[in-house]
Amino acid sequence: MSMGYVLLIPLLPALAFAVLAPMPRTVRTRLVPLAVGAVLGSLALSVAAFLAVWPGGHVGEPTWQGAVTIAHVGDRALSLGLALEPVSAIMLLVVAVVGAAVQVYSLGYMHREERIGWYYAALSLFTAAMLALVLSDNFLGLFMAWEVMGLCSYLLIGFWHEQEAPRLASIKAFLTTKVGDLGFMLALAVVYAEVGAFDFATVLHHDWSAGTATLVALLMLFGAMGKSAQFPLHVWLPDAMAGPTPASALIHAATMVAAGVFLVVRALPIFEASGVALTITLWVGLVTALLAGLLAMVQHDIKKVLAYSTISQLGFMFIALGAGGSTAALYHLVTHAYFKSLLFLGAGVIIHAAHTQDMREMGGLAKKLPVTSLAFASGSLALAGIVPFSGFWSKDEILTVLLHEHQYAAFGIALLAAFITAFYVARLWFRVFTAPTQQVGLHEGHRSMLAPMAVLAAITAVVGFFGPTLGEFLGHEIPWPALGTAAISTAAAVAGIAFGWWVYGRTTSVVNTQAIKQRFPHAYGVLTNKYYFDLTYGYFVVGGYTALARGLATFDGSIVDGVVNGAARLWRSLASVGWLFDGRVIDGAVNGAASAVRAAGARMRTLQTGSVRGYQTLVAGAVVLLVIWILVKGA
Repeated sequence: MSMGYVLLIPLLPALAFAVLAPMPRTVRTRLVPLAVGAVLGSLALSVAAFLAVWPGGHVGEPTWQGAVTIAHVGDRALSLGLALEPVSAIMLLVVAVVGAAVQVYSLGYMHREERIGWYYAALSLFTAAMLALVLSDNFLGLFMAWEVMGLCSYLLIGFWHEQEAPRLASIKAFLTTKVGDLGFMLALAVVYAEVGAFDFATVLHHDWSAGTATLVALLMLFGAMGKSAQFPLHVWLPDAMAGPTPASALIHAATMVAAGVFLVVRALPIFEASGVALTITLWVGLVTALLAGLLAMVQHDIKKVLAYSTISQLGFMFIALGAGGSTAALYHLVTHAYFKSLLFLGAGVIIHAAHTQDMREMGGLAKKLPVTSLAFASGSLALAGIVPFSGFWSKDEILTVLLHEHQYAAFGIALLAAFITAFYVARLWFRVFTAPTQQVGLHEGHRSMLAPMAVLAAITAVVGFFGPTLGEFLGHEIPWPALGTAAISTAAAVAGIAFGWWVYGRTTSVVNTQAIKQRFPHAYGVLTNKYYFDLTYGYFVVGGYTALARGLATFDGSIVDGVVNGAARLWRSLASVGWLFDGRVIDGAVNGAASAVRAAGARMRTLQTGSVRGYQTLVAGAVVLLVIWILVKGA
């Protein structure tokens, strides 16, 4: 059977965008079901594509591939293509399932928005770009889809652009990720200079020297750090929560932010040829997992807790990659995509019901929102790493990789980050669901919002059990966690939840919270100020740019304007002299030539009398003169 339908997987949502975008607002609103149908169609085709690869596919050996040449550079052809193999098949399912869940959920969440049609257009374009990214068979196509996703992120973060916070957050996200993208772009330039191609097969099988491999790997890592919000390029993601919550669930929790991890997975042979790049990747992940987890502990905005949690969990994926465990990283990417998108969608229902994002203004929602509470509990237990939920299995696989590689210091830091994760999950749960009720009139979400959450909750509960099967599919064994490792990680998770209950779950929790602030004022201040990253960037980067702009403006006003004005005065002086020459000589010559032509024309015009007899006389005269000339010539 032909597999040309793989082309339709990214094409369907792209066509939905192409139809919606140019339409008037009222027409776009009526065409929203078209966008939902397109992503559901992509989901059905993604399932078919996955089944076509399962279970006999091999990583790096496409089951289906198609490419088209877009340009020639000398004698080299540049092509863009799609390829279906195990890694892309798994990612297709993740993107399509979460994308479909978010689009259906948004029908209820965004139904009152006047610009809902534009929201669905941008969401469709993003989905198309993400699907194209995971299917791409070369780094150039991956980069192009990567950039389109960045544009869509900007558009969706700033969806409520009439408000200052979303507008500034969208600019911050766009510029910060562009800093990382510069590294990716430079890496592509080095790759082409070294290899002369972009396709994975040629680039990854190239005989890389250690120095060149390190340069390319670190530049790609920098790009991945920007897209996946790793320290120190993490500052954009918490602010991105100013956008619509469903968009955050898709873009800033499950898919786009995981694109950096996916890039490193694709380029891992280059990282391995370097060696140094793997170590740096490991420590970037460790620092990010720990520091972002600490920041999640002190946030009061429920979405920002989940945002810092996302940064931390992406750090766990980079830890696995740095230790050489690409399969473990993909495993955690898959499980995290499902349970974190579930938590964001649950947060959306909570925000709709409570009309606030501040957890200090919530409480008692377990009784008021029973379906949402149950679904949120599934995601929370998975995030905390409690057996048998999916996060337990994938997190333990990362810890197992660290032990297998004798990375004991990294294991200790990762275990501490796991404890912190369980703590801030417990803090969120007790403050939102079991604290005293502070509001009345709370109600459950619409069915269109609850149904996708139920699907994601069911997947979250069972997907972890497919770890060994996933490993076999990818060609790398994922064994069940060793009893000792499982016991240690479970103890850390239970201890984190218990500590969270002790601080926030008891009736005297407010007193305990205040006691913590008073006992550790400096540490608490550092955390609430987010390690002063935003202040530092604001002072040195934004402030430096502003000072430079003012300096250039001063230079422009005093020196450049002086030069320009002086040149203008000189030109006017030369022009006054030139006027005499132009008026007397140039104009005289031109006008004289014109007068001579007019005079000659007047003379010649007298020959045209209109008299036939006159013309005959002239002709006869001419003949006579011709005969005389011939006779004279002959003599």
